[in-house]
Formats: sequence, C-alpha cells, structure tokens
Amino acid sequence: MTEKDEAGSSTRVPYDTLVAFTREVLSTYGVPEVDAEVTADALVAADLYGIDSHGVARLGFYMHKLGQDLVNPRPRPRISVDSGPVFVVDADNGLGPVGAQFAMSECIRRASDGVAACASVGRSNHYGIAGYWALQAVEHGMIGVSLTNATALVAPTFGREAMLGTNPIAVAVPSGGENPFLFDAATSAVSFGKVQLAATEGTEMPEGWALDPEGNPTTDPGKGMLGALVPLGGTRTLGSHKGYGLAVLVDIFSALLSGADWGPHCLSLTSEFNEVANVGHFFATIRVDAFRPLVEFEAEMRDMISTLRSAPTASGESDVRVAGDPEWDCAADRSVNGLPLAESLVANLRGLGSSRGVECPF
Repeated sequence: MTEKDEAGSSTRVPYDTLVAFTREVLSTYGVPEVDAEVTADALVAADLYGIDSHGVARLGFYMHKLGQDLVNPRPRPRISVDSGPVFVVDADNGLGPVGAQFAMSECIRRASDGVAACASVGRSNHYGIAGYWALQAVEHGMIGVSLTNATALVAPTFGREAMLGTNPIAVAVPSGGENPFLFDAATSAVSFGKVQLAATEGTEMPEGWALDPEGNPTTDPGKGMLGALVPLGGTRTLGSHKGYGLAVLVDIFSALLSGADWGPHCLSLTSEFNEVANVGHFFATIRVDAFRPLVEFEAEMRDMISTLRSAPTASGESDVRVAGDPEWDCAADRSVNGLPLAESLVANLRGLGSSRGVECPF
C-alpha cells in the first residue's frame, strides 16, 4: 500500500513493492529473474538507506544501456585469474550488481574455507551503493570491504579537469547486537547529484564543492557542472590531497588489478555515454575469528561504539554519532513507513514502466 506524505510532495512506497516493480521492468529486457532480483534489491537498498541519488532514480540509466545493447542482459561472470584467496572476475559486461554479487559471494565462500579473500572485478558497470556489498560479509562474521571506480568527475589536487571518479570506499564491521559499523563514503568532497540538485533549485553551493572550467573555486552549480568536483577535503590546506590519494587507490584496486578502465577512461552507467563501459570493483572479506573469538570482538565493538556516542558534544550539537548511524536510522523509518519518492520521480517511473508494458503499482 502506498500513501502520500503529509506535505504531498512525495509518495511512500513499501520496499518490496519497489523491488518487485524494478525487477519486472528489468526482466522485460531478457534479464534472468535472479539477476533482475539482485539488481533491483541493490538499487532500492540505496533508497532504504537514504542515498536516494543512487536508488531507483538510476533505473532509467540502466534501461538505456540495456535498450541500446550496451550491457549484456544475460552475462556469465567468470574467474579469469585464480590465485586461491586472491582472484580476478570478468563480469562479462553485465549489470553491475550481477558481477558484484558473483564476486562477493565467492569472496565469502573462500574466506569461510580459509581466512580472507579478495577479488578485483573488470568489465562491469555501475553496481549501486558500495555499502550494500560490504554488509553481506557481516552476516558471516566477517569484515567486508567494497570499492568501485566511476566516471571521471573529480579534479586532482592542483588540477582543473576531471580525472577521477567519486570512487567510494565502504567497510562494514560486525558488532553483535548493534547495527554493523558501516563506513561508506565517496572520495570526493560531495556527490555530483548534490551539485545537480543545487542547479535545479537555483541555489548556490557551499564553498569547497566544485571548480569552474578555469579551475577556480565556485559556488555557482551551473559552473560547477561544467567544471569538476574537488577531492574530499576541498582544498590542499584542508587536506584534499588525502581524498585525491584515496581516489587513486580505489582505481588501482578496482581497475588496474582487474584490467578495467581507470579515471578519465572509465565510462560509468549513465545515459550520456553510448559506449560499452568497463567499470572496475574490488571486494574483500576477512574472518574476524581468525584474529580472536568473534563474540569477544563484537562485544568490544559495541563498547567502542557506545563510548564514541557518549563522548562530550561540541557547542550546539546534540549527540556524537558513528559511521552508519544516519543510514540505520533512515532504514528503520523507511522499512516501516515506506520509501519517500518525489512526485517527479514517481511520474518518471510510471513512464518507464509504461514504456515496457509494466504497470506501476504506486
């Protein structure tokens, strides 16, 4: 059952309803049910955790690539290099979540039989939010790591042209009865979606988000869209060289190890590119009980999280939080009350469904 928010600006849709609709749309392109399911779940999970820019708003991009035969709807991911706990996956140009699921499942299996495993994945596409994959390891008492490269939108420190993607890093850690510790962050100062939103709303951006085409800092989102985002930190003085370095590391692990395209050569899954992409990912799983008993580790994780949350707050702040808290709070609300979809997005999804003969249930 769907319902309008009080303000009437969005429609609340149950998680399962949105997954089922997305799965059905993808299936019309010949995507097998199991692949359509994991792709739909990965997309809608982003909306569940409040990362709406990476959720069903991306469905049109996926459909564009499938419709133009730029993504293989029935891929057969395979291990192209097998060194035991370390391996390379050829994702066969399938939907990103399909290759990601293949690689992460295999990492979990191999770590279960040993201590740890890691995989670099090539010939893939946009795979959703990085944290979705890292969290899968937690269910098995493991620490999960997930990285991916993407379309170049970020200028290197002291540069003015986009040379690197927003290249997120996600690490999930089991915490027993607590929600897992979940660090999931881009290596850019801000996502491109926030710049687009500011341009749509006609508002200025904060300083330290983007550069204009000449390489000057700008608060004008229109100029920022024509220029480049800046690395995490914003300026060299504030540590942008750290975000820059982390973005390069993501490309090394995701692309250079797998043979995928890196930086300015990488075409992610967006409608602006009518070419086959070669996105790279990296996954790792580490068994906690290879170091110490899992129960002891989780108890100490809970103590760490509790201690950090109880730290004295800065002036004007109500509480101290840890990585993952905003996502878990959002998921708790949306799993009960539904996922809020803006009316413009609802209209867009209805149109996308209609174009494939799929009735939109909301």
